Amino acid sequence: MRIRPRIKLRTKLLLLSLSLLVIPWIGYQYVRQMESFLRKGQEEVLLSLAGAIATVLNGRPELFRKQGDIIQSVRSQNHLYVRPLRSPIVLDGYTDDWEPYRERARRFGKRHILSASTADDESSLSFTQIVGSYNKHLYVLFEVRDDRIIYRDPASLRLDRSDHLLIAMQTPNGRFVKYILTTSAPGWVNAYRVPASGTGRINSIPEVRIKGEWQPRPDGYNIEIRIPLSMIGNKLAFAIADVDDPRTRRIKTIIGTTPIGKPGELGSVMLPRPEMDRLLRNLRDTDGRIWIIDRQRRVLALSGSLRPAPEKETDKGIIKGILHAIYRTILKQPVTRFKDDLSAASTLNGDEVHQALSGKPALRWRQSPDGRITIMSAAQPVWNNGRIIGAVVMERTSNRILILQNRAMEALFNLSLLVFLIATIGLLMFAARLSGRITRLRNEAEQAIGPDGRVRGEISQSGTRDEIGDLSRSFAGMLDRLSQYTRYLEGMADKLSHELRTPLTVVRSSLDNLELTASDEETKKYLQRAQDGLRRLADILNRMSEASRLEQSIQQAETERFDLATIISACVEAYRTAYPQQSFTYQPAETPLPVKGMPDLIAQMLDKLIDNAMDFTLPDYPIIIRLRRDDDQAILEVENRGPTLPDDMIHNLFDSMVSVRENRGEQPHLGLGLHIVRLIADFHHGRAAAANRPSGDGVIISVAIPLS
Repeated sequence: MRIRPRIKLRTKLLLLSLSLLVIPWIGYQYVRQMESFLRKGQEEVLLSLAGAIATVLNGRPELFRKQGDIIQSVRSQNHLYVRPLRSPIVLDGYTDDWEPYRERARRFGKRHILSASTADDESSLSFTQIVGSYNKHLYVLFEVRDDRIIYRDPASLRLDRSDHLLIAMQTPNGRFVKYILTTSAPGWVNAYRVPASGTGRINSIPEVRIKGEWQPRPDGYNIEIRIPLSMIGNKLAFAIADVDDPRTRRIKTIIGTTPIGKPGELGSVMLPRPEMDRLLRNLRDTDGRIWIIDRQRRVLALSGSLRPAPEKETDKGIIKGILHAIYRTILKQPVTRFKDDLSAASTLNGDEVHQALSGKPALRWRQSPDGRITIMSAAQPVWNNGRIIGAVVMERTSNRILILQNRAMEALFNLSLLVFLIATIGLLMFAARLSGRITRLRNEAEQAIGPDGRVRGEISQSGTRDEIGDLSRSFAGMLDRLSQYTRYLEGMADKLSHELRTPLTVVRSSLDNLELTASDEETKKYLQRAQDGLRRLADILNRMSEASRLEQSIQQAETERFDLATIISACVEAYRTAYPQQSFTYQPAETPLPVKGMPDLIAQMLDKLIDNAMDFTLPDYPIIIRLRRDDDQAILEVENRGPTLPDDMIHNLFDSMVSVRENRGEQPHLGLGLHIVRLIADFHHGRAAAANRPSGDGVIISVAIPLS
């Protein structure tokens, strides 16, 4: 038969409480489905905000004219929007101050070559440009990659016979000017104004308002410059000229942001203007970015950022801190680092921009180039007298939706965890109380019935009106009925003994009279058999009475403290005198063995053990009596050589009316001797046991009694 594993009631209820975990799972699925609703809501909000900003700009063409003069057509699509810097830049030629603005960097390489000495230019020249404005100045960093740096020869009359920086711009009054920045050694860069066409000679006009610093690098050099905003008009371009041959000093390659030969070829530039800055400052979106563009999709103003501001660390407490850390591992967190393809953009070209410039509000979801985040753009047209003069574009990332989802998830998990803990604790407390009542009922039931099958205690009836209460009352009633029946059986021997003695007396007297009148031998023989059976029946009644009297005397006995070794030694000497035909071997204990009980009962118990051993021992073999100490117990063993015990009788040998004798002889044996041994052992809080000898040629009866 297959045995099922045992599962306790508390474990079952705990497993049942785990079903409550389905609640947060359902909530999790619900919150996940909310994402589409949150997206739709954010789309409506973003369109509304963009529309509100566009409404503020409607009918104000002067803002757009001041920014880019959008009424006139612009040939060049190269456009540079200069963004403000949050702190001043130290002109030292190093890039430390520019690290926070690294996302604005634009790289110029072979695609931007303006001129080359050969048709197939193999120059490794390239540069990265970062631009920003602070306190009425334009700051620019050029990180130039050049395999060979050629500084200006101090003795040369030319400024363009070395590696140098070219600046071409249109001044606020519309004049087209050029400047060259070159140096004969690392350090401060000297700026010279040169003719718009022609070579740069030493007699060029110095421009002290343009400051710069030149610092070499392992793969090239850095140029860091500062130009007053008052010098710059609507067009601006930069170019790096590379000279590799120190002998000829001819320019090998020129790479520029735009062509610098004519004013019309220069790229347009938009500098921050106070009017637009004040407007965007009041309409700033803390969760996203706002663009204002003209009809040529050039950026006129920008506010905000897609990168979330770092969260302030607050003291959440130990438990909340642990839960928050767990949620951060299992829930998708807002992305703080991602590639923003429009971080340095000066023009916008998305589909939503084209639709807005055609007069229709538009939305677009797009992935960042690295695929780590989703960006939503909403575009609204800006009108003036029925004509579109620009557009407002608002951008937000999916971080906002993710934050709302995570907050909902955390609130759901926290509430579910609280409910789960309360329910689990409640179920465990209920299970503990339930299992406690069942355990108490089991213990009472086990203690109510002794090892001999007698009723020794009672089961308290519970007043609880549930199934366990009914079970306890049923057990109590059953135990009471069993106790009554046991008392009836226990009194049966006394009743039988008492009731049978009078008929036995009548039979004995009748047999005696018949024996006196019997004349023939045949009759006397039958009378003798009747007398023998009568004596055996009387002996049975005497033994039954003896066992009954012993039980009664044990219940009324008073205990005392005595030395078990002294009692056993005296009994052994008495056996040697009483049974001279039987040999006894006694192995006494090495130390006194104090016990609490009745010495007479101990002697009677040993009498029964010796009597049992003498019935089964083989001739010429001694009966071994052994007394020893085992921890806090005294062990008495009686060993004899002879037949062994059957395996199925070893555990029942000490029960009443049990015997293994095959030939009873003339003396009746009811199996009460070893039963009395067990009664006396139980009285002394000990135990009796039987086992075959290890050699398989005899039996050992042992009694263990605790020491006082």
